[in-house]
Amino acid sequence: MDQNNRLDRIESKLDLMQQTLADLARIDERQDSLEQRINRHELRLDLIEQMGQKTSDEVIKIGGKGVVIERAAWILFAAAVASASHFF
Repeated sequence: MDQNNRLDRIESKLDLMQQTLADLARIDERQDSLEQRINRHELRLDLIEQMGQKTSDEVIKIGGKGVVIERAAWILFAAAVASASHFF
C-alpha cells in the first residue's frame, strides 16, 4: 500500500512537470512571436524614418530656393523703385 501511494505521488509530480514543460514551450513560442513582431516594427520604423528624412531634406531644399527667389524679387523691386524715383 505504501508503495502504491508513493507511485501515485511520483506520477502526480511527473504530470505537474509535464504541464510545466508544456507551459514553458508555449511561453517560448510567444517570445519568438513577439521578437518577430518587434523586428518587423523596427524595420517599418526605419523605413518611416528614412521617408521622413527624405521629405525633410526636400522641404529644406524647396524652402532654400523659395528664400533665394524671394530675395531676388525684392532686389528687382527695389531696383525698379530706385530707377523709377531716379527718372520721375
